[in-house]
Amino acid sequence: MRLTNKLFAQHIGWHFKKHWQVQGRRVPRETGAAAELLKFGIQVKSPEELLNTKHEFQFVNVVGAHPKPVADDQSNPNWHKTACNFYGDSTILIGGLPQAQVLTNTIEINSFPRQIQDIIQKVQLPKTIDRGVQNAIFSSHLLDAEQVKLPKVKLIDRPAYNLPRLYGISHERRNRLLVNKLLSEIEKLAGRSVSIRRKHIDNVTFQTVLTKDNDVFAFHIGADKLITSTKPLDAIKGKFDGELPDLYPMKCTISMQKRHIYTENNFYPLRAEINCSHPHTIFSFFNNNSVSNVHGAVVSKNQFQARTLLKAFAAAASRAKQLYGSATNEALPRPIVVQSVQTDGRIFHFGVLQLNTLNLNSSSTVKNYWFNRPSVELFEECCYQTGRPHLEKFDHEPFRILNAFYHNS
Repeated sequence: MRLTNKLFAQHIGWHFKKHWQVQGRRVPRETGAAAELLKFGIQVKSPEELLNTKHEFQFVNVVGAHPKPVADDQSNPNWHKTACNFYGDSTILIGGLPQAQVLTNTIEINSFPRQIQDIIQKVQLPKTIDRGVQNAIFSSHLLDAEQVKLPKVKLIDRPAYNLPRLYGISHERRNRLLVNKLLSEIEKLAGRSVSIRRKHIDNVTFQTVLTKDNDVFAFHIGADKLITSTKPLDAIKGKFDGELPDLYPMKCTISMQKRHIYTENNFYPLRAEINCSHPHTIFSFFNNNSVSNVHGAVVSKNQFQARTLLKAFAAAASRAKQLYGSATNEALPRPIVVQSVQTDGRIFHFGVLQLNTLNLNSSSTVKNYWFNRPSVELFEECCYQTGRPHLEKFDHEPFRILNAFYHNS
């Protein structure tokens, strides 16, 4: 029943309310208890004195060195007169792939190496593998139980309008589940003889510092998944000719943050003496909400592909410095080959980097090689239709390339 005035008049809540109003108007009477306590020397205190006691703080003289905050000026021990161009996970090169090529002294070959092409063309996958890949997509995009608040969605025509917040699977978890399930399907096809020579590591970091034409570059990036192998990938046979792009009047350091405080440390996540420490394939996830241009524009396809190259370069360069040190000015004793995969959960970009030299100067005659093809879509849309999971325009080509990368040795 609705709580009307007549009903509320007989409600118990009304009686409680009136009772507190009456009791609140009562005046405490003097009982003489305080006077009797004073006769016995017992001090009477008010409630305010007990609840709001005043504490006197004593000064303590600490003996020894006091930790002081590190200043962001020339007094910092890591201060360098020469500014360093920093590249991190959220950095986007405004010049895209041509800028990444000039920065890393790398020429582009618009195809995969021959051994990978042979695996893609010759390996016959079972007919049931497409169903397994589709189930992996459904499990990671629709059927997972995680429900978190997703990033805000903005309308281009109405930027001030706030749409209702959506809940669903987070971007990082969705991509990680998809990659793990695809690798699980590949390991079933490869068998124990191949999978026993691979190790998977999540959330690794690569750090290295290099110089190019009197400019200092620091790479501090992370890979969401790293596959290592018991032996390094073989160097790609053949000689490849090409010229570096011309960026004039733009410099290869544009859109990179400059810092005077940095350390010239080199970090590779595994020690060289470990048996399965050779880099094989790195996976990186792309998220438009955390990676964007400095001017706020949408990341283009060219900039997306440049990020794949720089991820592989940082992993290969840190490994090369770990093995050969930083004194190698020309060709490495043995080239380091690293395969790189970048995805946003729907679009995949694959590339293979062969690091031939750490000398990035424009006068260097030895170049690094970057083998890649345009990005491919695993599917166009994954959603519910009439209450059932639905996949639009599924393409098995990304899985075939990923399978060839895993089998390459």
